[in-house]
Amino acid sequence: MPAPATSLIPPCPGKAGKLRALALLLGSLAPLSSHAFVVGITAGTKSIYLQVGAGSMTGTRFNAGGTPSNNATINNVTVTVPPANLGGGPLPMTTDSTVTASPYDGFTFCSVPSQVYIGGFFRTPGASANATLSAQADSALVNAGGQTIPFNSVSWVSGGNGDATATIPSGTFVGGAAQTLLGVTQNTWFESCLQFNYANAQLVPAGTFKGRVKYTLTAP
Repeated sequence: MPAPATSLIPPCPGKAGKLRALALLLGSLAPLSSHAFVVGITAGTKSIYLQVGAGSMTGTRFNAGGTPSNNATINNVTVTVPPANLGGGPLPMTTDSTVTASPYDGFTFCSVPSQVYIGGFFRTPGASANATLSAQADSALVNAGGQTIPFNSVSWVSGGNGDATATIPSGTFVGGAAQTLLGVTQNTWFESCLQFNYANAQLVPAGTFKGRVKYTLTAP
């Protein structure tokens, strides 16, 4: 089943809170800048929140008393490779997410359709080790005929309007393995905008190649 794009989870005492978010559908062939934004929030009941792409906020924005809530939307990221450009080098991917404004303060942070918003918080009443943001991609992108493209053909560039340093480091997916993206300090909100790219470094059969990435925020 698809994982929700957002969730607010108050973990039980002594247990880790986990959040899974977003499936990326990546197509090839026939459909196949920089603010390090980390800000302190008030301590409170232990909870975590993660938004990837679309999200929901009760109230105007988080820093004005808004409360995040669940949103089941799963956003897609796609690219179509023209036959004449097969294996011709990197191509930017686009998203169906329409999120441009930060749910923290309403600032126009991301640019669509080129970037996907990702952000959230880790809140706790006392001292704690960092929460961990991670991503796990499928082992490969697969078409209807079972042919594959390695998931390390997809990378991302992290940034956001007004950024000087990216919050989440840029990187490349490792197919089938979990990757740690960021340590989230207690009582902070973090966010970034991710631009995905397809390496387009090989000749592959025609078809739509699909895969999924699961983002998880885990609290100690």
